[in-house]
Parts: sequence; structure tokens; C-alpha cells
Amino acid sequence: MGKTSKPTKIPPSEWEIMEILWGQSPLSAAEVLERMGKATSWSVKTVRAFLGRLQRKKAVSRRKIHGTYVFDPAVRRGDCLRLESQSFVDRFFHGNSVSLIAHLLEEERLNDTDVQRLRSLLEKRQRDAGVQRDAGVSPARPAGKMPASRGTKP
Repeated sequence: MGKTSKPTKIPPSEWEIMEILWGQSPLSAAEVLERMGKATSWSVKTVRAFLGRLQRKKAVSRRKIHGTYVFDPAVRRGDCLRLESQSFVDRFFHGNSVSLIAHLLEEERLNDTDVQRLRSLLEKRQRDAGVQRDAGVSPARPAGKMPASRGTKP
């Protein structure tokens, strides 16, 4: 994947195509369809239409190799996933990620292994924050948050 574009919202049908391209590229529309397997009822024409939409959104780039158009992802999966995740948390949990996790715990959608993984991630984050403070680096603040005033008046 060469130069990357700004991540964009990708609907589920286009996300399916992007997953294939993130896994392997460049691919032609026919090769994308082939990798989708027998579970899809799409035609190569449908795949081309979705690839055209993704190209207009600058999510994929197109080039010709040996007379056939092939497509490469122009956005990183992680960037798109971050955008989609934030959009989901904003819409359903008023921007509060902790509310999402609490919901998943309350609905028993997380098993013991998931809970242990969360615990490990939180402990690692806490250790990393301690290392940053010890090194004289303050932990990153959430976007839009300003540090409290330190006794100075405006």
C-alpha cells in the first residue's frame, strides 16, 4: 500500500471488500469476488460498482497491470477501524468508552478470558503511564482537554 488517504466511513458491504484488499493486494474485481467465496451472491459487476465507490471515497487506488485494472487499499485498516469505533461509541454511548465496556460486561458479552485480557491491558496502560511520568513525560491528555491552571489568574 503506497500513499495512504484519510480514513473514511465504510459501510459493511464495502468493508467486506476492503478486508480482502487489506489481506492481499493488488487484486482485480474478479479476484476480489473469487476470494469472497461461494457464500456471496454478488457478481463481478457488483464488486466493480463497490470498488468504484471506494475509489471515489479515496479508500482504494486503481491501476492497470497487463491490461487489467487492479485495486490497492489507500487507507489503513487500523485508521478506518478507529474511525468506525469512535463513531459507534459516540452514537450509542455518548462518546464514553467505559459505558460501552460496562454494557458488554452487564450483558455478559465478555467471557472470563476477555475480562482477563482487559485487566492485562489496563495494567499495562497503568505501568506505561508510570514509566512516562518517571521519565518526565506527562501522559497524553484526551483531545480537547486543557491542563488545569496552576495558580495563575487570567
